[in-house]
Amino acid sequence: MYVGSLFSGAGLGDLGLTRAGFDHAWFCEIDPFARRILAAHWPGVPIVEDVAHVTAKSVQPVDVLVGGFPCQDVSCAGHGKGIVIGTRSGLWYEYLRIIRELRPRFVVIENVKALLARGIGTVLAGLAESGYDAVWDVLPAAAFGAPHLRERVVVVAYARGVRQPEFGPLPTQQKSMGNRKHSDGQAYWNGLRLAGPRAQAAVAAHRRPIVCRMDDGGPASLDRLRVLGNGIVPDLMEHVGRMIRSL
Repeated sequence: MYVGSLFSGAGLGDLGLTRAGFDHAWFCEIDPFARRILAAHWPGVPIVEDVAHVTAKSVQPVDVLVGGFPCQDVSCAGHGKGIVIGTRSGLWYEYLRIIRELRPRFVVIENVKALLARGIGTVLAGLAESGYDAVWDVLPAAAFGAPHLRERVVVVAYARGVRQPEFGPLPTQQKSMGNRKHSDGQAYWNGLRLAGPRAQAAVAAHRRPIVCRMDDGGPASLDRLRVLGNGIVPDLMEHVGRMIRSL
């Protein structure tokens, strides 16, 4: 199955899809630093620099279209404008245009949990008007072994007539994540009390290296922090990809 990746960043989610057995037909990313990372890890795969340039004539048709459109106007840390044309999160409408032009079998949309209160209706309405049904859930990075909560909404849309995908069960036993109407904060996961990204309980349970918000002082340190901050845990997207492939 071939994937087209929008708002690709450094390809963290795409790495998960590669692990799940997908082949990338093309990427789309505006940031030069992130494009260099994509080119290094997926040599020879075309990279479109502007989402406005992705059309049915300019890119290869794909089975799966994936991307997390900008969250700045949706996130609780932003201004809360929501999905409005002319804002960064308003690039959702470019995403929707591409869906309508390419008509992939599946669409995977990732964003911050606040999308549930600041735009999920807009996203689902656009998908429905375009001939797609959808399922969605909030998946935390902590469920996939990360030492932080980092909850993300993942929407999987499928052309009507395609078997409905399923998200669960998660790799670990799911327990209450608290009130999902609020931003990431104190919650419980598999018996651990998670009170923030550096919660000691989560760190103690983590058995792999931890990337904190620090770097070695190199000239590209801010670029590296930005692409990590904008990315999604690869294991999470691998999980979603394997579920789609099992259909």
